Amino acid sequence: MGKRGPTPAHERIRALPGREERRAPPPEGLTSAQARLWRGIVETEPADLFDSEARRHLLRLYCEHATFRADLQALIDRSPVEAFGDPDGAKTFEAMLRARDRETKALVSLATRMRLTNQSRYTPAAAGSAGRNHTSGPKPWDDPDPAERYFK
Repeated sequence: MGKRGPTPAHERIRALPGREERRAPPPEGLTSAQARLWRGIVETEPADLFDSEARRHLLRLYCEHATFRADLQALIDRSPVEAFGDPDGAKTFEAMLRARDRETKALVSLATRMRLTNQSRYTPAAAGSAGRNHTSGPKPWDDPDPAERYFK
């Protein structure tokens, strides 16, 4: 026996054929870390954001730069401080810091071009009101030792 009464609207709605949300899969050749980052970005953005080959290429570059920067940061973190005392160690460390800076700038540039940053999603009027309506709280530079919270 069927249900009584009219069919609810949510049961009558069907997706149009060919209009399903399709998320761009990671391209061949990415490492597992790069593919994880790709999926994380694609799943949190609108489905049609990476519908063109150009945007997918930029996202690939972003994933490559992000994982390289993370690996570089891990290398910097593991570097023994004693090695910076001699001239060769100091030059190596400075070169790593410069490389990390270049990678960071590349990431910011790619994120801006792909409109992944929050600022790129505001209209000028909304950005003005968001700036005026922000909640006040402690400023990062007012905290005497922010590392204390993380390394207790």
